[in-house]
Amino acid sequence: MAIHLKFIRFLLLLLLPLFVMQGASNFAWAQEVASESVRRPQVSSIRIGPHPVYTRILVNLTESVSYQVKADFVNKRITLILPYTARGPRLRSRSFNDKNLERYLVTPLREDLEVTFVLKNQNTRFFHSTNPQKPQIILDIKGESRPILRTRIGKLQRKPGGEQAPLPEKARLIGYSPKKIREIISKSEEEKVKNGWEDYLKALKEFQDGKKYPSASKLFREFHKKYHESKYLDHALYLKAEADYRSTFKELNPIFDQALASYKLAMREFPKSKFYDHALLKVASIFDEIGYSLEARALYNQGLKSKPKSLYNEVRKNNLAAMLMKEGRLEKAFDAFQARLRKSPNNIEAKAGIFEIANKFFEKKDFPRALKIFEAGARRWPGELNEKPEINFSMAEIYFSNKQYARARKHYFKLLNLDPASKNGHKALNRIGDSYMVEGKYQHALSVFDESGKKKGIKLDDEGKPARDKEGSLIREDSAETQYGKIRMADIGVRSPRLKIRDIVFDVEHYYKPFKTFDKIFVEARNVDILAEVTLSRGIAYLLEQNYLKAIDEFKKLLPLGPESQFFQEADRYIRQALIALVDKYAKQGGNLPILYAYSDFISLPIGDINNAQTLLQVGEAYQSIGMFVEAVKFYEKVKVLDSHKTYRDRVFLNLGHIHLENKGYDEAVLVGRNFIRNYPRSKRIPDAMKLLANALKGEGDFSGALKTYEDLLARFEGKAEIHFLIAETYTDMNQLRYNKYIEAKKKGYHFASYVSSKASIIGEQKIKENCMILENTTIQTTASIGNNVFIWSNNLIGHHVKVKDNTYIAGNCVIAGSSILGNFSFMGINSTISHGVKIGKNCFIGANTFINKSISANSVSVSENSKIFKLKNLNLLKKLVK
Repeated sequence: MAIHLKFIRFLLLLLLPLFVMQGASNFAWAQEVASESVRRPQVSSIRIGPHPVYTRILVNLTESVSYQVKADFVNKRITLILPYTARGPRLRSRSFNDKNLERYLVTPLREDLEVTFVLKNQNTRFFHSTNPQKPQIILDIKGESRPILRTRIGKLQRKPGGEQAPLPEKARLIGYSPKKIREIISKSEEEKVKNGWEDYLKALKEFQDGKKYPSASKLFREFHKKYHESKYLDHALYLKAEADYRSTFKELNPIFDQALASYKLAMREFPKSKFYDHALLKVASIFDEIGYSLEARALYNQGLKSKPKSLYNEVRKNNLAAMLMKEGRLEKAFDAFQARLRKSPNNIEAKAGIFEIANKFFEKKDFPRALKIFEAGARRWPGELNEKPEINFSMAEIYFSNKQYARARKHYFKLLNLDPASKNGHKALNRIGDSYMVEGKYQHALSVFDESGKKKGIKLDDEGKPARDKEGSLIREDSAETQYGKIRMADIGVRSPRLKIRDIVFDVEHYYKPFKTFDKIFVEARNVDILAEVTLSRGIAYLLEQNYLKAIDEFKKLLPLGPESQFFQEADRYIRQALIALVDKYAKQGGNLPILYAYSDFISLPIGDINNAQTLLQVGEAYQSIGMFVEAVKFYEKVKVLDSHKTYRDRVFLNLGHIHLENKGYDEAVLVGRNFIRNYPRSKRIPDAMKLLANALKGEGDFSGALKTYEDLLARFEGKAEIHFLIAETYTDMNQLRYNKYIEAKKKGYHFASYVSSKASIIGEQKIKENCMILENTTIQTTASIGNNVFIWSNNLIGHHVKVKDNTYIAGNCVIAGSSILGNFSFMGINSTISHGVKIGKNCFIGANTFINKSISANSVSVSENSKIFKLKNLNLLKKLVK
């Protein structure tokens, strides 16, 4: 019995090298899995890796550790003991639907960790090794349905009659006799030489080194030339292709021509090899990598169809979904990954694909779809936001754009807490400050931007490498994000200059001296965006100071960036705001030419016309004021289109009436005036409409209608001094008309007599020239003189030595005391009085009930209002102002 057992052990020792050889060959096909980086030794994950024959178990570690393996095949268990190793935060016991592995159990033992793999079969082969490239333990297991040995060990069995069954003379090995085994071993050595086993092993070791793929490829190529009939040739060809692929894949711009040729040769020579399926996947992935989507998709589908139960089909399906994503067919890619997750909820590639699709939508600025996927993914895999902190930044950016600032800050802070050194960390800090600033929380914003302004970036040399000083320390300088923080501190100083600032805590210079900060950063800007940002901020500062011209000049500097630029769009908006304010300011000052200059400068910019009804109206009125009526009407038509609430409808209507008046379209002007009074009775422009009507009536020659309109206006509204002037102007115009007719008749040779009423009293000697009319109850004392074309109403008194010069008009109940002079084309209103010896200049107007006791220069208007006299000098200027 003992002899038989020793013989069995001998056979196992002979067969063991064959098993190891097979396991070493299969080990070459392990795929690399990225390890997690933690602070202490941990088992981060346990995964099933791809292998065509064995179940490959990949135990991923944060760093390499020693381990022990205990096998208990009777109880179908293999135990892996890892000293001083902890369990990763996501590592849990798990069951599998696998032909060799039922489940694994994770059990912490004080400072050690025990991982037990529960097998499906007692008769299981297994091999274990470590990955030389990363902290990873690899176990390959394969169960057998039949035993390797069949023998009877233990007590004798009894026959049905009670007799003992005899023991077999020898233990019997199924399939092979001892003699046959010796023959096999002898033959095996011969075959090793014939098939180039040593050369194959040499190439295989180069391949397994992980860093010598080019030399491995060379050795496999030489093996192919030397051993055409070797049984290892299929392994060699496929391994050569894999070596070519791996050596090329690491290059910056990989060219896969050699790898493709090697894979095609192996697949053509050995289409039935167990490695064919793997090679088919690799060729498809190469086509996928170089952008041959049709070929890649065809090969992926070929693999799925030809071998439905292939271990690589999960990869194929994931890659097909990823291809849809790369082609921009994001909706279909999302559906494909969702389908993968329904069948395999823990599919890591599908999960990563879901978040990648969200990122694609984010990059395309399709924020609603991106946010929907991000939020769904965060609910389903909450730990993913901790493992990939940058997802928080993308979500925060979307919330920020949606003006959900509190949510945005939550994710910005989460990014900063999870990964303070993130490439987007400084930007996230500035975004937090921006969110506070938009909400008007300037104190909070100032604190954040002060922190941002103090963060320095690493200076890079001309080669793009970190610069160091003489002592070897890294040189730090203001980064673009640092300058952004300082710009925002200056912005707060402009917008809210009275915050309570603690000098010890804050760098207050940027806050208290914003323009100095703007000027400095403008010179030292790290990139175009910062240059644009500081230009925009300086323009806004000028705008808030109501220095509109300087503001527009700053904003104009941003227009060359082009319409796609955010700064161009901001500049466009602020230029329009500045123009609206500037035109309104000039309009209130009566600066018509500055309005037109500012507008002409604006329309020369590549941003189109302005759509503000008030500004367009003011520009139109500026054109109207300088007599460019056609241009004015064009602007009024634009105002009508934009003025949906009819805010400026009355104003435009009245302006058109004035244009008719200026063009001597008196009938149209009269129509506008009367319709305005009827249609807009509550408008504040009713006085202007009545003035328009009166002027139009004068233009038609209806002076009495004009005077009646002015008298109605005098009774209804304030501003009576101006109305008196207009009445005076009407009388003056009447007088001028009378003079024109008189001169016209004179030129035609007519002679004129004067009319003196029989009821008038003419005392002593006086001179009354031609074309005068003196009505009843008027007294003209001795030595007074009356010029040509003078009209004197009834009940007037003209004193001695008074000189009434040509073309004057004297209303009723007036008194001119002795030795006074009334100049040419002057007018005296009812009940007005000129004191003794007063000289009234040419073209003067004296209003009703006005007492003049001092001389008046030419072109003056004197009216009495509540016993006060208003003297309006320079009649021509007054005419312009009134018009």
